[in-house]
Amino acid sequence: MIFDLDGTLIDSSEGIVHAVSEALRNLGYPMLDEGLIKSLIGPPIGKEIVKKLDYGDEELKEFNAEFRDLYKTKYLMEAEIYPGIEGLLSRLSDQKFMAVATNKRIDYTLILMDGLGLSKYFDIIEGSDLEGRLEKHDLIDKCLKSSGHLPSETVVVGDTAHDASAAKSCGLDFIGVTYGLGFKRPEDVPFGKVATSVPSLQEMLL
Repeated sequence: MIFDLDGTLIDSSEGIVHAVSEALRNLGYPMLDEGLIKSLIGPPIGKEIVKKLDYGDEELKEFNAEFRDLYKTKYLMEAEIYPGIEGLLSRLSDQKFMAVATNKRIDYTLILMDGLGLSKYFDIIEGSDLEGRLEKHDLIDKCLKSSGHLPSETVVVGDTAHDASAAKSCGLDFIGVTYGLGFKRPEDVPFGKVATSVPSLQEMLL
C-alpha cells in the first residue's frame, strides 16, 4: 500500500504555514490567511501559492527559494503524527509492502520521517525531486513498480483530490481520509472508499 504523508500520516500544517507566511512577508508579497494556506497543502505548495496570487514563473522561482530555505532550516520539524497512525503502521509493516509517495521534497521527507521515527515502517519512500519535475502520479508509479505488485493488489491512501487523481491515473484503488488537511466530508472524496478516522482506516487495511 502507498501512503501520502502530509495530512494522511502527519499533521505538518503548522511548519508549512509558518514558512509560507514568513516567505511572503520577506518577499513583500501579499499576505494570505493562515486558514487559506492550510487549505492549499497537498499539491506543491509554491505552485498553489503563486496561482492564488496570480503570479508567474519568476515569482514561483523566487518564492520556492525563500520558502524552502525557511522550511528546512526553521520549521521542518513542526509536525505531529496523527494519533493511532504509528500503531497502525507497526501492524501493517509486518504484513504488507509499505510505501510513501509525497510531493514534499525527498530530502525534507527523509529528515522529517527519520526525526519522527516513521521511516522504519516503510520499504520505499518517494518524494519530489529537487527540481520539482516529478508529479504525484510519477511518485506513486515508482512505488508500484518497486513493490512488484499488480495495480489490483495496491491501494493509495491520501487526503486530497490531488492524491485521488494520481491514484486513478495509475489504475489504483483509493482510500480518502477525512481526518487530515484536505477532505473534510465523505462526499469530498471523488472515488474509492472513505476513512473518517484512523480506527476506520485500520479496519479497512488490516
